Amino acid sequence: MTDRKLYPLTEDLVKTKDISVRTANCCIKTGLESLYDILIYYGNGESFRNIEGAGPKTFLELQWLCETLTSTIPNRTLPKLEEVSVQDESEMTERFNALLLDDFKKKSIENKYEQIIQTCSVSVRIWLEHVPLITFVSEYLTGPGNNNPPAEHFYTRNMREAIDLKEKLKTEITRQFYMSKEEYLKEEIYNHYGLTGCSAEYPVSYYLKYGHFPMFWILEKQLENDSERDVNALKETFRIYRNQKTISLNEFAAKYSISRERVRQIRKEVFGEIFRYKSIFFQDKNWQLYEPCSKDAIWQEDMQFYINEEQCNFSEEFILQILLIILYYDNYTLFGGLDSKLTKNSWHNTFLVKNEIVEIFDFDKFKLEFNAIQLGNKSEYLQDIQTLVAKSKCWKKSVPEARANIADIVKEILRLEFQIYPDMDGRIKISAYKRKTMSDKVYDILKNNGNPMHLSEVFAEFKRINPEHYYSDPVQLRPSLLKHESISYRNRKSIYLLKEWTHVKFGTIRSCIIEFLSKKKSPQSSKDITDYVLQYFPETNTASVRTSMFNDTQHRFVFFNNEFFGLAYKKYHPKYERTENSLMPFAQRVSCLEKFIVENEHFPFASSKNRDERILGVWWVRVSKGVYIIDEGQQKEIKRVKTQYANYDSNKRAFQWNKNYRKIKSFILENHKLPSISSERFLYHWYGRLKTDFLENNLNEKQRQKYIELTELIDATE
Repeated sequence: MTDRKLYPLTEDLVKTKDISVRTANCCIKTGLESLYDILIYYGNGESFRNIEGAGPKTFLELQWLCETLTSTIPNRTLPKLEEVSVQDESEMTERFNALLLDDFKKKSIENKYEQIIQTCSVSVRIWLEHVPLITFVSEYLTGPGNNNPPAEHFYTRNMREAIDLKEKLKTEITRQFYMSKEEYLKEEIYNHYGLTGCSAEYPVSYYLKYGHFPMFWILEKQLENDSERDVNALKETFRIYRNQKTISLNEFAAKYSISRERVRQIRKEVFGEIFRYKSIFFQDKNWQLYEPCSKDAIWQEDMQFYINEEQCNFSEEFILQILLIILYYDNYTLFGGLDSKLTKNSWHNTFLVKNEIVEIFDFDKFKLEFNAIQLGNKSEYLQDIQTLVAKSKCWKKSVPEARANIADIVKEILRLEFQIYPDMDGRIKISAYKRKTMSDKVYDILKNNGNPMHLSEVFAEFKRINPEHYYSDPVQLRPSLLKHESISYRNRKSIYLLKEWTHVKFGTIRSCIIEFLSKKKSPQSSKDITDYVLQYFPETNTASVRTSMFNDTQHRFVFFNNEFFGLAYKKYHPKYERTENSLMPFAQRVSCLEKFIVENEHFPFASSKNRDERILGVWWVRVSKGVYIIDEGQQKEIKRVKTQYANYDSNKRAFQWNKNYRKIKSFILENHKLPSISSERFLYHWYGRLKTDFLENNLNEKQRQKYIELTELIDATE
């Protein structure tokens, strides 16, 4: 084997530590770019002292290298091997040649050869990476006089390893020679896709029938087996499965305790990784075996073939978008489809149209044009599709011969997007338009959704359906929502729903309290009232319920001793004594305080910039320090609040410290590393100050304990 390409490069000899970096640089500068060049230079009687920049160390390194490689086999101590008969070698050659005749088996043995090489030491691997499988088999494995690998290509210290490699390859050739096609396929499925057992049976039978693996089916199984958060962002927020109910970014963020912005970033990254043109995700050659279609337009219905043929549950638009990446990218344009940028998408369906047709006719513009025709129509009439296309203002350039093809595509668009079907003569009925009010439109949005929606979600859907509408802010839709008699709100938090729904409660917490008290003949305790309200508003609490009654500006509630409440218009038994001051200033203050603590996770600060918090904070400081004179019952109430909310911060500095601690802990859990000065500058410096405070004993006992927990968490993630 004298081909110089089969010898390592000079720079590779540095990796095997046979020569130093300085020696390698001297050789390369002189033109000795590979070991082959160095050996030829030595064999021609040239002295390494003549190399520019070579000192004694360089000379000795190169001299030792060449003498080691050119020394004879008898002078080396080699392990003894069993004699291999000519018949055995001939049989091995036949087996190997038989494997090469089958493309699938040839690929399998080549992959195994590469895998075996990667298990070798660096010095052996650098040699063998230059030796193709066929060369190794013919010259090392089955060639004449090949009991040992040629001495000029392996150092003495690597000879045992090279011989072991021969034996491994012989064993592998024999194993694969006797393997059945099914066994080959199962091994391939496991090695490349990680599927075993029953999961491998279907791909094997599919391959034997069609000559390639069912890649959509395999991809579905891989996604099912992958439960990582980033992959779940793709599976749960995009409609990649048929009959799938996707969740919003806010819902996903709540599920994984991260921000909505972080979800958007993850979703965009995963989407880009998968659907980028010529993505590595689809580099598997089995994808390329799918036959590209030559139709002018490809519709979601055309994808039903793959769904039925491969028994997968992917949505038609997801399959169509995958095929666009692997087969059609240079020839077709995508309309509709999945979108990671959350931009407005006016198409309800996904389809592909040939680029040469898209360059002639603007289908996006046609959809808007036809929508305008419908909105402006005052009387019903029939319209020929061919005439409709010919008169359209969506032509980018005049190509009369393309009119028939474009009319066929337009006919499908009218059917799928507008649910308009032509008659036997190719005419469509354009009905007289009955204008819907804005309230009717938002009612339809809520009814189609089937669940309560936030004002921003209603607005997003409204703009998706009506991208041309001039509304630019969700607040502009609120009057239309409040005006419709069938639409109500939920708890005054911009959540809207239909009154006809029975699975959710509309109205506010206060209206829910009134409903409960109106059914009772006697006043009710705050606990019983809260238990009822929690059935419909699980996010509330007792403090919020009490505050809601105290703050009612219409004075619809009356208050009794022992924390009982009733309605002002009802008459109750005289045994229930009303309090002298029905507004109960102190109790109201306490309720507001508890509500603030629960919602903000800290006591109100007297130094806050927020006026309401500042007033409440000043009151709490004065009451807790005895500045205000209160009776014995009120003192017990103050003591109860202190005990019940003892774990909440009452000091602004302590609250900020704990807030920063939670931020850095969340960052480490999410990113598995400490914040860096480039990405999280504030947290980086804060952690530095925290470490200094710990070493200088400037932390209290709770803070010291939290710092220790943080260091243990950091150690666990490394």
